[in-house]
Amino acid sequence: TTNDELLAKTIRALANYGSNQKYVNIYQGLNSRLDEIQAAVLDVKLKYIDADNDRSKEIAARYIAEIKTKNVILPENPSDRAEHVWHIFIVRTENREKLQNYLTENGVQTLIHYPIPPHKQQAYKEWNNLSFPITEAIHNEVLSLPISPVMSDAEVSDVISILNRF
Repeated sequence: TTNDELLAKTIRALANYGSNQKYVNIYQGLNSRLDEIQAAVLDVKLKYIDADNDRSKEIAARYIAEIKTKNVILPENPSDRAEHVWHIFIVRTENREKLQNYLTENGVQTLIHYPIPPHKQQAYKEWNNLSFPITEAIHNEVLSLPISPVMSDAEVSDVISILNRF
């Protein structure tokens, strides 16, 4: 404990990827947020990790095979040498805001993961004035579709159907 509020705030940020606001990194930090309760929950959840990962892979495979709209760029299936657990499923589109609004209006929740490119984070302020146009373009185009091992086949079909009408 400390009575130094700035020190406490800094240490909390360093333990949370250098961030005290989601997706905004002011320091080059670490992920050290696991407490005893989270560890106990994780211990139970680890028994289901293979089945959960398999289900997420099934959903991702359906998205890749069945999303046909030309308005999004889908991720590629990993090669035979790699395995993806699909904790997020990102598509790219030049019309991200329009697509996100359309999906929201049709009951599909989306997120924008990592909206700020790493070189624009305060933690890397020495790089803030550099230009990485491909990175910047990707960060302006990515949108995460729902993917979770608890999604039903019907929910996955709904996401696909709604997205294909965009």
